[in-house]
Amino acid sequence: MKVLLRGKLICAACACLSLFLLTAGQAALAEVMTIDQAIEYALEHNPVVGMARENIEKSKAMVDQATSVGMPKLNAQGTYTRLDQVSEVSIGDRTVKLNELDSQAANLSLSQPIDVFGVIKTGKHAAKLTKASSQHEYDQAKNDTTLRVKEAYYAVLRAQQFMDVQQKRVEQLEAHLQETRLHLKAGTAAPFDVLRAETEVADAKQGLISAQNGVELAKAAFNNTLGRDLSAAVELDEPGPPQIVDLQLASCLDSACTNRPEVLKMQSQQALAQDMVHIARQGSKPQVNLNWQMNHSLSTTMFNPRPSSWTAYLTVSMPVFDGGKTRAAVNQAKADANSVKLGYDQTVLAVKLDTQQAYLSLNESREKISVAQKALEQARESMRLAQVRYKAGVSTQVEVFDAQTALTQAETNHVNAVYDYYTALAQLEKAVGGRTQMAKLTESALKVASESVGDNR
Repeated sequence: MKVLLRGKLICAACACLSLFLLTAGQAALAEVMTIDQAIEYALEHNPVVGMARENIEKSKAMVDQATSVGMPKLNAQGTYTRLDQVSEVSIGDRTVKLNELDSQAANLSLSQPIDVFGVIKTGKHAAKLTKASSQHEYDQAKNDTTLRVKEAYYAVLRAQQFMDVQQKRVEQLEAHLQETRLHLKAGTAAPFDVLRAETEVADAKQGLISAQNGVELAKAAFNNTLGRDLSAAVELDEPGPPQIVDLQLASCLDSACTNRPEVLKMQSQQALAQDMVHIARQGSKPQVNLNWQMNHSLSTTMFNPRPSSWTAYLTVSMPVFDGGKTRAAVNQAKADANSVKLGYDQTVLAVKLDTQQAYLSLNESREKISVAQKALEQARESMRLAQVRYKAGVSTQVEVFDAQTALTQAETNHVNAVYDYYTALAQLEKAVGGRTQMAKLTESALKVASESVGDNR
């Protein structure tokens, strides 16, 4: 029985060792991904961005289709005819065939619309505006995806920092437990103190388990944002200290109203709605077409001796009465244009509100970083003093636990402050129109700050 039990224990130990080595190997093989690489991967594989990209291709085809409306149309047609009998007519003592039993003919026709009132030109312009709108929609999808990737990226790093905080808490409480046991042996602590310390360690380990689970959930959410398998290994590059920038709200609002894809998209749709009004008004205008047709017959008769002939003609068609169809179409197009105008105004207001919220959140998180840093330094000093006093026997265990709780809370607050700033910076970047516009605003702000420092000197 002992041999069997020992064998099972050895097998279990080998299995645990194999699992550990496999996990460690996977972690070693996982490439460290920077935030720029994560964004690039998401823009390539995210389905939302992919659909927006396909809409651009669709709008390009619409432009080609609208262009083809004004191009000449050339059609070729061949016919073969067989009659049940040949028609004949008697002229004197002669019998003349009016047609042949079998006949073949070939027709070539050319049609060219003449855009007198600019309907075709307007339609082509409308298709180009649709393409521009699709491009802005694609840019919007990229901005939204970039923000989601950054939020998911920072969420993973935040969760890992939380786990590190909980891990340090466990290590510090375990060290305190060992210290308490030494005090118990020395007779300077009661058994209840050891029990209380063990309870604190158990509680800290539960917090560590929750933090570890939070890391795994954050990694799964990150993979989902990138369009990767949820179980794919995630190793992220930790960014450096956050760059504190002092931007002006007026500049951010101006950039947002000028460069946000949502605003540019609505501007394109406004122009498109006006084109639709113009096209609807042309419903009562004449349509002019130039046509040319060539006929070639392989079977000639006395009454049709020429094998080839051509005809050219100009057609003008104009609706006399359409039952109010054109008027209704114009009214509908005007209503659509007014609706788009209201949508544009609403979009501008929403963009301004979004930008102001992101700006205020950035300022708030920036202030929290300095406050959290000072609180963290004080909590660390309080923890050090509490440990020294306890080892010297001049304080109680409660003081150490209170200091540990305050330190854990201060470290958590500091982590939140830092990654709240990263997130707010990403949100403001999206609000002002994207990474390029944010870089311009940051460069301008840093330049103004350096000039101000130079003037003060």
